[in-house]
Amino acid sequence: MVDQKILRDMAFFADFTDEELTAISKIVKKKSYKIGEPIFKENEDGTSMYIIRKGEVKACKAAPDGELMTLTLMKDGDIFGEMSFLDERPRSATIVAISSTEAYSIEKYDFERLIDSHPRMVYKMLKNIIFTVHTIVRGMNTRYIEMVNYMWGRRR
Repeated sequence: MVDQKILRDMAFFADFTDEELTAISKIVKKKSYKIGEPIFKENEDGTSMYIIRKGEVKACKAAPDGELMTLTLMKDGDIFGEMSFLDERPRSATIVAISSTEAYSIEKYDFERLIDSHPRMVYKMLKNIIFTVHTIVRGMNTRYIEMVNYMWGRRR
């Protein structure tokens, strides 16, 4: 069980009530990773989501030659693994710690057990996950337009 005070200080759980923090603290697991340690690899099965308490990780995709290409960096307060957590499909990227990292994981199975007893909390978590995904998509859209403008030298 994770200390509720620690969760209260994390933006992802900021709008949780004391009762909701009690419930979620029972299923959250603390994990620590060393520099260079992979947290999970692209195409692995997995149904856990992670929230970074402190540290930094990079999301990478394998190039055809096997070299890992960095997609993005994530730091304190960011989440990752949310796609497989929601859709139970294989991991879409490799996540590697690039500093000593402390993260909290939530397994989908444990999360789903809270749906009936804490539906409002589950809604809050899903809202926070969707907000994160929307932020990523909006950033990708902006970078795509910038790339198209650079390549074509005009707006389309």
